[in-house]
Amino acid sequence: MGSMMENLYNIGLFAATLTGAIGLYLMMPQRAAALRGVGVLLGLGFVALLWTVLGSRLPEVLGMAPWAFYYHYVFGFIAIASAVRVITHTQPVRAALWFIMVILASAGLLLTLSAEFVAFALIIVYGGAILVTYMFVLMLASQSSEAESEDASPMYDRRAREPLFAVLAGFVLLSTLLSFSFDAGRLPAAAVTGSLEASPLVMTQDERLPEAVVERKRADRTMTNLEAVGLDLFRSHPLAIELAGVILLVSLVGAVVIARTEVPDDEASRSSVSEA
Repeated sequence: MGSMMENLYNIGLFAATLTGAIGLYLMMPQRAAALRGVGVLLGLGFVALLWTVLGSRLPEVLGMAPWAFYYHYVFGFIAIASAVRVITHTQPVRAALWFIMVILASAGLLLTLSAEFVAFALIIVYGGAILVTYMFVLMLASQSSEAESEDASPMYDRRAREPLFAVLAGFVLLSTLLSFSFDAGRLPAAAVTGSLEASPLVMTQDERLPEAVVERKRADRTMTNLEAVGLDLFRSHPLAIELAGVILLVSLVGAVVIARTEVPDDEASRSSVSEA
């Protein structure tokens, strides 16, 4: 009975990922409106089927409170929908804005797992450094100052290159990761409570260590590792963090100024020179 349920679980998982792959392929740019509508429906079916298949194992793996699952589903849906818009949008700047939504939704998922420092670090790193660099490159590489319509954008923005291979590779990787992550035989054992007995080798090494010349500061046992890293980062190195933020802000303002600078057309400049 257990093997049959495991087979049904794997079949449902692969069916969900295949449905999502087909839906994402139909939503790629330069598809007919009807096909994109079908892709949206298949994408919603992918999310519903995936959550149905994983719903029985999420509580065991994540170990969240029942109320946190509502937020988990909301943030998960926002992250998936925003990631799809990042891939399918024809304007790179707006795709970058959807990427911000992916970051915020992923941070919300981390908050439901009580990983506050990782969530804030995700926003600082991706929403700060990486996104500013991404916007800087987009502004400088843009051929037109303002693309009012999708037809005015370059061809490489309006048509996806090798979409079938990219979509299949992505969802094969997704199905493989999900099957290994939520495999009942590979789930971690219950958490160990209490202290563990040290091995004789470790005890021997500790006994051979010389006494410390300088007394070390005792760590706060009530504080988690992430909390300790966050406190040390913002308590001992606030100037470095502020300087990094100012540099990123100045680079973003400089990118906007450079991108909005109008470069005269070669033909217009030649005609003005000939008239003169």
